[in-house]
Amino acid sequence: MSETKSIKVGIIGGGKIAYSHAEQYKKLPWVEVLGVADIVPGKAAAFIQTAGLAKAKPFVDYHQMLDTLGLDVVSVCSYNMAHRAPVVDSLGAGVNVLLEKPMAATLEDAKAIMKARKTSGKLLMIGFQPEFSSEYKAAHTIAESGALGKVYYGEAVTHRRWGVPGGTFMRKDMAGAGTLVDTGVYAIHATLWLMGDPKPVAVTAMTTNHLTKAFKGTAYGGWAGPWTAKDMEVEEFAVGFIRFENGAVMVHKATWAGNADSMGRTFVMGTKGGLQLNPLEFYVNQKIGDLNMTSTVKGLETVDQWAAKIGGFCEAVRDNKPSPLDPHRAFLVNVIMDGILRSAECGCEVKVEAAY
Repeated sequence: MSETKSIKVGIIGGGKIAYSHAEQYKKLPWVEVLGVADIVPGKAAAFIQTAGLAKAKPFVDYHQMLDTLGLDVVSVCSYNMAHRAPVVDSLGAGVNVLLEKPMAATLEDAKAIMKARKTSGKLLMIGFQPEFSSEYKAAHTIAESGALGKVYYGEAVTHRRWGVPGGTFMRKDMAGAGTLVDTGVYAIHATLWLMGDPKPVAVTAMTTNHLTKAFKGTAYGGWAGPWTAKDMEVEEFAVGFIRFENGAVMVHKATWAGNADSMGRTFVMGTKGGLQLNPLEFYVNQKIGDLNMTSTVKGLETVDQWAAKIGGFCEAVRDNKPSPLDPHRAFLVNVIMDGILRSAECGCEVKVEAAY
């Protein structure tokens, strides 16, 4: 590795999540943030000042930033429905892209992004930072070792008893969907990893927003601000049953609001063993009498997931290595999400195709 090679970075989108990117870039002495672009006049300049990016220039049009700064990396931090254009244009300009999750709010946009990545030959990574944790890496090591045998079932679960983020997260024209694209994507992405990235072929699902639409008054404390029932345009709850080409199946459950203390934990089961996340446990039915063994991993170091995500991607660019997270799995998440939303709309099982 050569830390003398400077990596030039631009940020597209000056919202809340972009500050997390800027904070991590500033920790890397061989990385320079040279530009920030946001379509709202004055927002990029305000972001630069607040984030303390002394060398960065503000832009309203990200095309101008791409054309003038000779960037190596762009962080795309725009809202979900505005992922496609800046990613495709950045890749087309020969710039490596770190994109905040999800890859896209729609399957059509995800396909366009994957095509642009293939054509450009540049690195693309979708920012699923939990998979940089020592726990998730240990889980994948166990799964990849063959200790689970053939994985035939998984559950991908995220649950908030009452945690509706508000703001743009509830707008269909900006977020595209609700809990599915906000929190559910993390669980689907991780579960696919543990199942060996099988190809989805069919989905049956249901989504609702019963609780938020019935809410009286104004709710405070959300990630993106206060909200009322009339603001809710997307789903607060999504459940899906996904079939894969190899015969395995996955159940997905995601909630922003639900009258339950827990929806369970993300887990997978195989012919030799199974494991569950948060915390990581490994299960084996031993052939020693009636003993069933549960193993817990000890000595896992605490990892700054954001630092590992940003630093890992920049190191891959600097050292000409592959993307730390294969974007193909993020694309499979979009295939599954599209199936869930279409199935919920028609009230029937739908076929899905993992092709672009």
